[in-house]
Amino acid sequence: MSQWRVLIEENVGNTTRKEWRVSDIYEVKGERAEARSIAYELAVRHRPQHPMNGGVRSVYRISDDEYLTTIKGMTAKYHYRVVVAELLTLDASETLS
Repeated sequence: MSQWRVLIEENVGNTTRKEWRVSDIYEVKGERAEARSIAYELAVRHRPQHPMNGGVRSVYRISDDEYLTTIKGMTAKYHYRVVVAELLTLDASETLS
């Protein structure tokens, strides 16, 4: 049985040092269809660290397993990516986020 995750990639950090990285990993109890449903909900509703006060949100479906969301902030436009992924390996020392 496959193990599915939903990953969010976004800019995290403070105003002087932001970096693009995986900010959240959601473990999915069901199959790929459930992961896709969760990914869509996160693309529409996730509140990223930047911008703090978002305005207009646009959600783009890149594929059935990937979304890109843009949010217009007060002074700039920000984005984050939501991806459905199949977990292939999990090192014994790793913990799930």
